[in-house]
Amino acid sequence: MRGTDKYCITVSGTTNEEMWLEIADVLGPTGITASGTTSSGILELMASDIADYNTWTSSYGLVPFDKWLIWKYRVGTDRYGNLPENKKNVDKVGHSWCPCPYSTQSSDLRTRHLLGLGDLDPLPIKIDHTLSSTTYYMKTVSRGARWGYECSFPGCTHFILNGEKYFYV
Repeated sequence: MRGTDKYCITVSGTTNEEMWLEIADVLGPTGITASGTTSSGILELMASDIADYNTWTSSYGLVPFDKWLIWKYRVGTDRYGNLPENKKNVDKVGHSWCPCPYSTQSSDLRTRHLLGLGDLDPLPIKIDHTLSSTTYYMKTVSRGARWGYECSFPGCTHFILNGEKYFYV
């Protein structure tokens, strides 16, 4: 489904795990290898999202998992049907569902996945990607024929240390 319109996602899976893999393939990296296997970090992220969904539905009612997950990834909150607090008043650059792995807004699990780090590898230094009340996330950009996500924060640790913006395909 990569390269298709990300606003129209058709999900054919029947289990939460199948739907998660299909949606994550469109809205974010999944780490699926050519043989169809997944890394342990991806399985943990999938399990975390499914647990968040089960918690939400036990308190607020049933909504299909695929709709809930698409909402979470696109809007940036697991509170289905509700915008994040102060959504209108928060300035942002990039996609709110796509924090840079060098940002304090990124979970340790997400950072490990995006940087290809194992469970025992040390995490990089993270800094808050907020400047003058504007929060910076990764944005969709191309580098030649390759499309991916690039950190939009000018003070990102990766940018300061390497002289280039963090880029993920």
